[in-house]
Amino acid sequence: MYIHPLLSQLPDAVRKAVSDASSLRDFRKNEAVLRAQEVTDSVYCVAAGLLRVVSTGSGEQDLTTHFLKPDDFYLGPHFADQGYQSEVSLIAALPSSVYVIPRRIVRSLCMAYPSVALGLLDMKVRRLATLGRRMRRVATLSAEQIVGRALYDLTQERPDGRRVIDKRIPQSVIASYAGLSRPVVNKVFKELEARGLIERGGDVYTLSERVGQATNFDALVAPESLEPGAPSTFAAPDFDLDLPLDKDKPRT
Repeated sequence: MYIHPLLSQLPDAVRKAVSDASSLRDFRKNEAVLRAQEVTDSVYCVAAGLLRVVSTGSGEQDLTTHFLKPDDFYLGPHFADQGYQSEVSLIAALPSSVYVIPRRIVRSLCMAYPSVALGLLDMKVRRLATLGRRMRRVATLSAEQIVGRALYDLTQERPDGRRVIDKRIPQSVIASYAGLSRPVVNKVFKELEARGLIERGGDVYTLSERVGQATNFDALVAPESLEPGAPSTFAAPDFDLDLPLDKDKPRT
């Protein structure tokens, strides 16, 4: 079972052990993958679809803080090996498939293989940087620019280079993510359509390259050692995942 590119260069036996300990679950649109206050001892990795990370704001209204796309992880509020009570909800914004991996397995991988730990750390740093950029956008950009950037963040790039948004993502979710009211988002959306910057077609909206890209506030560039296809250096060629694979290995 394929789980994540971070594991692609691990030994076959290790990848099989991780796969055997994990499960792949499917979720319908708007179905909860994890609810706030729920206790879990798992790490969540998006295989397909889109999850939104939801916090409860003032007046008990939901606030979408960010989205998890394919190959994104949700590790929880800390990375100890015990379970934790989730502070947020993970909701399927689109029909989604999610790998559910025991935390002890991911911790073992991080301790034995530094490339895995560095890859997860890089994702976390990027996410924090993205949240910081979002705060600067809200403080400095117009409503049109904020909505444009929110739309850009939700696009997927097609093989022909077009950036498209799935029509099943409702404007209420975009408004929550942008930090604006739904009427404001609806007005901006219509204005962008009228100017030809958004085009409807089939089950997607196609965005002009002029929408959102210029509001990125200097996105981080991946370190050369973590670029896709870069060779990985493993600190430990063998380790104990405490799985059936290791039953016959003497313990020290």
